[in-house]
Amino acid sequence: MSYTKIFGLGGVHEIGKSTLVIHHEKSIAIIDAGIKFADSSTTGLHGIIPNYSYLKKHEDQIEGIFVTHGHEDHIGGIIYLLQQVKINKIFAPKIAIEYLKYKLEDRGLRIKVEFIEIKKDDTHHLGSLVVDFWTAQHSIPDAFGIRVKTPDGSVLCTGDFRIDYRPIGNYTDFSKLEQIGKEGLTLLLSDSTNAMRPNHSPSENDILKDIEKIMLAAKRKIIITTFASNLIRIKVIIELAEKLNKKIAVFGRSMVNGIAIGKELGYIKTPDSSFIDKKSIDQYEDKDIVILTTGSQGEQLAALSRMSYEKHPQVSIRKNDTIIFSSSPIPGNKMKIELLINRLYKLGAIIKENGVDGYLHTSGHAYQEEHEKIFSIAKPKYFFPYHGEYRMSVVHGQTAIRSGVKPENVIIPGIGEVVKMEKGKISLSSEKIEVKPVYIDGETILTESDDVVNERILLGENGFVFVVVLINKEKKIIIGKPKIISKGAFYVKNSNGFVEKVNKLVHGSVLFTIKNDPNWTIRDIQKVVSQRVQVFFYTEKRRRPLVSTTVFFTNEKDDSILEAFNVNKNNVNSKSKQKKKTLLKSKNKSLLEKVKSQIFDDQDNKVAKKTSKKTKSKTEEKFEDDDYDNI
Repeated sequence: MSYTKIFGLGGVHEIGKSTLVIHHEKSIAIIDAGIKFADSSTTGLHGIIPNYSYLKKHEDQIEGIFVTHGHEDHIGGIIYLLQQVKINKIFAPKIAIEYLKYKLEDRGLRIKVEFIEIKKDDTHHLGSLVVDFWTAQHSIPDAFGIRVKTPDGSVLCTGDFRIDYRPIGNYTDFSKLEQIGKEGLTLLLSDSTNAMRPNHSPSENDILKDIEKIMLAAKRKIIITTFASNLIRIKVIIELAEKLNKKIAVFGRSMVNGIAIGKELGYIKTPDSSFIDKKSIDQYEDKDIVILTTGSQGEQLAALSRMSYEKHPQVSIRKNDTIIFSSSPIPGNKMKIELLINRLYKLGAIIKENGVDGYLHTSGHAYQEEHEKIFSIAKPKYFFPYHGEYRMSVVHGQTAIRSGVKPENVIIPGIGEVVKMEKGKISLSSEKIEVKPVYIDGETILTESDDVVNERILLGENGFVFVVVLINKEKKIIIGKPKIISKGAFYVKNSNGFVEKVNKLVHGSVLFTIKNDPNWTIRDIQKVVSQRVQVFFYTEKRRRPLVSTTVFFTNEKDDSILEAFNVNKNNVNSKSKQKKKTLLKSKNKSLLEKVKSQIFDDQDNKVAKKTSKKTKSKTEEKFEDDDYDNI
């Protein structure tokens, strides 16, 4: 291969799972490997990662992963990538390294990989690639842009960034960006998240002032919710609480972990004496407390949501408590947030929202004026808008053209489409990389072709129907009525007529199969019944539930099964019936229990899972809080 291939396995026409690949001859640089959190279209699944087939195929050529910053949409896929592909080195900012080490340890993964801390003046010569870094600003400390120089030209990926001329924490290294521009930048890939927002993003200092005003006016306890990943904002809030002589209590797994790492690395210098254990919160007066919590996006299991339902073990929200939302809604979460805020209002809380009660949040992503600044200094020849929805990419491309990039040099490839860089020129290749999504279900990695993915989505949208049939195999007849058990598929009350129709359909389908096919099997009946019931549901109810059919064989002497199906035998008097009912209860499970047991233990049924009633799984804990980027 005498040219350089550049393509996104994720982060193209979407926000999330940012994963960029730069491949020249026998050298591959991977920039970030993120996760995308599940939404309503992926019911019951925890997240989505890219397909790593290409990287697996070329794993012997991978020079390393280069991490721009420590947010989940940029590093959340790395632990899954390392389990599938051998990678020897990860170059990352020190805070991202700590997050990754924690993730590996938390999951008990012993994977041999070398972590190399990124420092702003470092340069790495790796095969045919030369990699160096540009210090950027974001909502987390230690954010970098990454430049990869190849024999065909140079590529700069900005990562997530913003420009704040009065920063708290990181600064933008304009001198390095100017150097990159003077040396000649062939291709710029830049964060498109806020490409549609005009003007300039507010300064973090403006946020600090407005939050302080609200905290000073509060008469009772203060609860502040923000993105657990926004370590700079969290640092500011903690310092404000310390300044106002208030004690700080922290709730939410991701918030607790983030603050612990921030303290360990020296980003948060507030002494331990300013923090209080959440279990001893009742020992302090409300006016002396600031609570930092997860749940700004309305997540059902997050701490703030449990407080709003009055189900939190330590925190009760009382009249005139002040709750500050130092965040903005992520697309798709607005309804959940509104429901959360309404519940908090019902409890008598005073709610402060960004844009309504001042500047309470600023994005970690650049607006149009900041994009124009980058174009004016870096002066790229070609532009590839990256990490944003399609509409954002189009508008970002328009900003590039206004800033001097030729219209024909703005390229917006699709996910997996290869950009070809050869001797300083860029074009779209006909090559397409496999990008079918891969789903995370707890600790399990699933592909789109796995039945459990489609079944889980089907379950969430349309419910589940159990069909249980009792057959006398010798006489080729159905004993009693089929059992129809619905879970979320239709409104059971006042639906006897509908259930009767389903019964007749099942009855007819079974008889047709056993009388017309001399070699019929249980599988044949299950298939025919399930398919016909699903079609019938769609015709009558416009729903497609997941249908599971279970078949039992019996004969006239099998009293226990006949009793469970309420089937009367002519030669059984009422006394013997009662006796057998008592015997059935004492010695056997009811047939319904047997049916449920068979369904849930059936190896072919990949949907049902055994869960512990006593404790929450580690996976549930991991996903109970927001780990969103700071949008």
